[in-house]
Amino acid sequence: MSSEAPAERMVTPMPEPTGVIGHVVGLIRSKGLRYSMVAAVNVIVGQGLLFALQHWWQPNVANVISVAVSSVPAYYMNRSWVWGKSGKSHMRKEVVPFWAFTIAGLVASTIAITFVQDHTSSKLLILFTQLFVFGVLWVVRFFVLDRLFHVEVFEDDTPDVD
Repeated sequence: MSSEAPAERMVTPMPEPTGVIGHVVGLIRSKGLRYSMVAAVNVIVGQGLLFALQHWWQPNVANVISVAVSSVPAYYMNRSWVWGKSGKSHMRKEVVPFWAFTIAGLVASTIAITFVQDHTSSKLLILFTQLFVFGVLWVVRFFVLDRLFHVEVFEDDTPDVD
């Protein structure tokens, strides 16, 4: 048996990523959790509405209503909590991009749900279809909105929404 103390190991931390990868990692660290939590709330509200509304309407109609209702709080939660914005919304840099993604998701999910409802009556498959379509757009929207919401506002660039 040796009486020598175990040698201390030097642990070298991994270098922080730089460039585009570094920016993405930093962005996810700083805002990703809050964005994910807002998305989780929106999924619960939107999917709950979609599921409930299918009792009275066809799935594609229920989808339109659930997206229209759940998108309004999602916009304000993202704007204030994720990107730290307050006051008036800027039409070109905040409102239009957010709603463009929402409308794209609404159109894509409604088309997909219409296809699915023609082949099955499974409410769970309808829910999964909407979740999948919006999930893909969710990732893209995070990076696009971050670029737009994080633009410096100058005197001649004031919000134009009352």
